[in-house]
Amino acid sequence: MEKDWVKVYASANLVEVEMVKQYLEAEGIYAVALNLRDSSYGFGECGLYVHESHKEAATKCITQPTGAYEAE
Repeated sequence: MEKDWVKVYASANLVEVEMVKQYLEAEGIYAVALNLRDSSYGFGECGLYVHESHKEAATKCITQPTGAYEAE
């Protein structure tokens, strides 16, 4: 991975990571999902990375969702 990218989210569930990625992109934050799970044994995690300049905004979006994505 190139410099200046930081992990803002991780989960063992790739679908969950992809959902968070789509949410961030809908908010205008480019994100990259990286699947580090072992395909043979099924352990490990998937990470979601953003450029360090978007870390604060991404973290806020994940921890405090707004609009259509807000949990009821």
